[in-house]
Amino acid sequence: MDQGFEQWSAANLGQWHYVFGYLIVLVSHNWPIILAVLLLIIFGLRLYAQPTRARVAWLFTAFLLGLVYEYEKHIAGELHQAIDFLFSVEISAWNRPLHLLVGPGMNAVLLMAFFAMLIQAVRLSFFSPERQRKTARRRSSNEHVPAERP
Repeated sequence: MDQGFEQWSAANLGQWHYVFGYLIVLVSHNWPIILAVLLLIIFGLRLYAQPTRARVAWLFTAFLLGLVYEYEKHIAGELHQAIDFLFSVEISAWNRPLHLLVGPGMNAVLLMAFFAMLIQAVRLSFFSPERQRKTARRRSSNEHVPAERP
C-alpha cells in the first residue's frame, strides 16, 4: 500500500512535498540559529549604515544568541567526548570536574553573557543619556512653533 501511494504521489504531486517537509523539519530544529543569523545580518547592516554603541551591542547580542545555541547543541558534546578520550584511565578523577566545567559551567557563562549584553543593548537603545538628550532636543524644537488658533 505504501509503495502504491509513493508511486501515485511521485506521478501526481512531484517532489515538492518532500522538500516542504524537509524545510519544516529543518526550521523547527534550527530556528534559534536561523533567527540569530537573520538578526546578525539586520543589525550588521544597520550598524554599517549608522554606527552607534547601541547597534554594536545589538550585534553582539545576536552573535551571543547564536553562540549559546551552537555551543549547547554541537560544541559541548564534542568537548565531552574529548574529555572522555583524554582523561579515561590514569587521571579519571578529572573527568567529573571537566564535564561540569564544559557542560553546565560554560553554558551558564554564555547565557549570562547573552543576557548581560541584551540588558546593555536595551539600556543603550532606550535609557542612555544620549538618547534622552536627542528626545529633549526634539521637544524643545517643537516648543517654538506657535499653536494654531481655531
